[in-house]
Amino acid sequence: MEKFVRTTPILSSSLKVREEERNGKKSRIIEGHAVVFGVRSVNLTPWSDKDIYEVIERGAITQDLINKSDVVLTCFHNNEKILGRSTYGKGTLTLSLDAKGLAFKCELPKTPTADEMLEAISRGDIKGMSFAFQDDEENGVIYERIPEEAHDGKNVFVRHVKRITALYDVTIAGHPAYQQTDVSQREISKSFDKFFSREHTREQRERAFLQQRRKRQEHSYDMLLIYDVI
Repeated sequence: MEKFVRTTPILSSSLKVREEERNGKKSRIIEGHAVVFGVRSVNLTPWSDKDIYEVIERGAITQDLINKSDVVLTCFHNNEKILGRSTYGKGTLTLSLDAKGLAFKCELPKTPTADEMLEAISRGDIKGMSFAFQDDEENGVIYERIPEEAHDGKNVFVRHVKRITALYDVTIAGHPAYQQTDVSQREISKSFDKFFSREHTREQRERAFLQQRRKRQEHSYDMLLIYDVI
């Protein structure tokens, strides 16, 4: 199974620094949503001959998965800049499920990196979140073809992720636009190619079956004509 990295849209992540505490000290707690359920991504394969979008479905992440995972909060997926950690559901990073998706809360450490992130989030310079995960390609993913959205000779598909099997990190993202690195492009292509290879084989079998049935029907019709002439 492949490891994927996805970015949560800015308007959905709700990344923010909590308001100042009562004692007047500036809060170091950030919170928001690392994963939002039911929201379609941007096109994940703009370079290919098909448009593929993705939706993380409600129920794809469970409390049991959180309790079994070691998840770090990082800056830009850099594991050398860890801001918090949830180990088997406990730690400085709090992960929880709500109606919107996977929510997180973390009191950042007193480090230069954390100070930079707090300032950037407070100013609104950084607004997004991203997450790294692994899904169940064989049993937990469904591809839906959207015929009415086809354009310029391209078919359009939505990849519905119904089961995530591993959650690696949630990260502060500077420009959450689902931009893919070369590595993640190869991962996406490899995963999708497997599906479309199976889909092509299935369509070939269906065409062969229909052709055989049509030939049998034509043969039966010819026999009826023969019997009618006799």
